[in-house]
Amino acid sequence: MENSGRSSSSKFGRRTWDREEYAQFEKDSRGKQDSIFGSLSDEQLQKLKSKYTNHSLLVKDITKNSNQRVLTNALTSYKKGKQFGFYCELCDLTFKDTLQFVDHLNHKIHQIKFERIFNEPLIADLRDNDDVSLREFDESYSSTIRDFLKSYGSGGKSKPGTKPALKPPKPAEKERVEQTGLNSVMGFGDFGSTKK
Repeated sequence: MENSGRSSSSKFGRRTWDREEYAQFEKDSRGKQDSIFGSLSDEQLQKLKSKYTNHSLLVKDITKNSNQRVLTNALTSYKKGKQFGFYCELCDLTFKDTLQFVDHLNHKIHQIKFERIFNEPLIADLRDNDDVSLREFDESYSSTIRDFLKSYGSGGKSKPGTKPALKPPKPAEKERVEQTGLNSVMGFGDFGSTKK
């Protein structure tokens, strides 16, 4: 049995991997990708960063042609490199449909790749809501309500402390005039509502 150089067998028949060789392989492959993003200018890098930071605009751009039919070959869920489909420049992967691409954008692998390239988190606000003090929440809520009322008006013209005036009760309706003739004999007048 011949060793391929990357692995050898232990006495139990299991493979043992050459860790130094794989560490060098990882370093080389990471160096290739870093050189790709290193060759970009600051303006191009900023454009790439803004494209993947604005998630709603990215999804809107992807789904704008969703009603068109496109024939593709039988790809797996993704392919390495740029091909026909939805391409993620950060991860160098191509997806065959929007659902898989959006799933990739929300996946941890894409987030890690973004953080490695730009040295900042993809999600801007990582604060836990339990850490917000009650006073800070009240101030934020009050300012949001004030801004809403300024922009859209108060809706009601009465002050919050006053109650709206009650409507006067409706006068009693006139009693129905009893129907005469054939309708009363046949009982057709009783088909209507019993409420007055």
